[in-house]
Amino acid sequence: MHTGNTSNTMPASLFILYGTQTGNSEKLANALLKKSKSAGIDATVKNMALFKPRDFKTIKHLAVIVSTQGMGEPPIEAAELHTVLHSAKAPQLDGIHFSVLALGDTGYAQFCQTGKDFDIIFEKLGGTRLHDRKDCDVDYEEDAIAWMDAVLSKIQPAKVAQIQVAEIDRNRKSEQVTYSRKNPFAANLIDKINLNGRGSTKETLHVELNLSGSGITYSPGDALGVIASNSHVLVEALLQLTGLTGEELVISHTGEKKLFDALTFDYEISPLTALSLNRYHALTGSLLLKRTLASNEETIRYLHGRDVIDLIKEIPFKMDASALISILRKNTARLYSIASSQKAVDEEVHLLVSVLRYQSYSRMREGLCSSYLADRVATDHQLNVFVEDNTRFKLPSDASTPIIMIGPGTGVAPFRSFIQHREAVGATGKSWLFFGERNFTTDFFYQTEWQQYLKEGVLTQADVAFSRDTDSKVYVQHKLKARGKEVYQWLEEGAHLYVCGDAQNMAKDVEHTLREIIQTHGNLTTEKTDEYVKYLQLADRFQQDVY
Repeated sequence: MHTGNTSNTMPASLFILYGTQTGNSEKLANALLKKSKSAGIDATVKNMALFKPRDFKTIKHLAVIVSTQGMGEPPIEAAELHTVLHSAKAPQLDGIHFSVLALGDTGYAQFCQTGKDFDIIFEKLGGTRLHDRKDCDVDYEEDAIAWMDAVLSKIQPAKVAQIQVAEIDRNRKSEQVTYSRKNPFAANLIDKINLNGRGSTKETLHVELNLSGSGITYSPGDALGVIASNSHVLVEALLQLTGLTGEELVISHTGEKKLFDALTFDYEISPLTALSLNRYHALTGSLLLKRTLASNEETIRYLHGRDVIDLIKEIPFKMDASALISILRKNTARLYSIASSQKAVDEEVHLLVSVLRYQSYSRMREGLCSSYLADRVATDHQLNVFVEDNTRFKLPSDASTPIIMIGPGTGVAPFRSFIQHREAVGATGKSWLFFGERNFTTDFFYQTEWQQYLKEGVLTQADVAFSRDTDSKVYVQHKLKARGKEVYQWLEEGAHLYVCGDAQNMAKDVEHTLREIIQTHGNLTTEKTDEYVKYLQLADRFQQDVY
């Protein structure tokens, strides 16, 4: 079937539809827009949240770029369109030639599920694939560019081939000066401090890094990617289990090297990912893995608390060095919300990191990056880092706008950057912090800073909840509900509300409480409450950075 331009007088066109949570899909949509225009294609970009399904009838070529959140859920901006397309109200899409770019994380069982959902439903509703769906892991740049070129080549083949050479030249030049996931900066570790007091059940690090000479800039709400290495203890345990020495030469995705070095720096051993589970099943033909992978629920259950060593112990299989690395996921940077404002700390960047240590299946476990920062790097050690901007978690442009910040645990990190920034620019808007942790005496992160900000009026008010200090556990959502009338008044005054932290429990509890507050104090029906919350989200007045 010919899907390109059918007329010499009508320009080729492309409609680009995106759904994003942190801004990556939006960035890629705009990159595709730019490439389309360079190829002489009349392109339009639209956020899914602002798209009307009736407009499908005006579209011939459609590119969909969408991420997946949590346990296979669509991002907020894509949720309504996702629902409509899977309902009786779904329009017929005959005549549309579409392609989907799905963003996800192979660490999760339902990898790129939202993109897969859109791809399937577009075909069911009568659409024709312009190009096959591409599923991207967190390291998505190269795959995304290849997908864009393939899609555009189906619409305007000759012109796309011409512009690719020029783009390669520009990228080579920019890579020499731009630090990114592919080209991280070696930042010196200035300091790390355990913020928990003696007797705390937690270990939480304040980490300071030096960005001098990098030219790297960041803004409040952005994240810092840190590329860590596996502990030698873990690598040795895997080698012992597989009967390999570590001296074997392998071809890693970064080149030829000894197996020991590849396992240390290039691949993930812990935690176990769905990607490794699928690859090990393909290698072994295990019936247990076949049954496990047949169900998302069973896959999630199996992955929980296990690593690659557990998998090989449970399902032994003799592998050579190349086969071993073939089942492993590439080492992936861990993203941490930045806990500083560049206006306050200049060429430094600060992080707040919860160190993960736990016992599972009779062995002690540790988080890859958090234990790396806690145990395997010291002051003056260099860490490979890059900034990941988050366009969906930003302070209001008007510094007089009130802000409400809800961040239990390390979720408070970006709000330290918010307040540092607001102080530096002399913001006049009110600010309100909700913070929660286990114990007041041992777990109140940045306590003296918050008290000083309150004293100076930079922070207008703060409500704190320490769940282990009372007979009945009190969390941030309880504090939010208790102040519901005033919270609603702030929203009516135009306040922006931010939530950062745990996606599975805290964020859902906070949103449920927020809806209760709006319904009660606004005297609204359930339907009107839903409209109010949706308005806040679409106006970027209710933003979440959850994980």
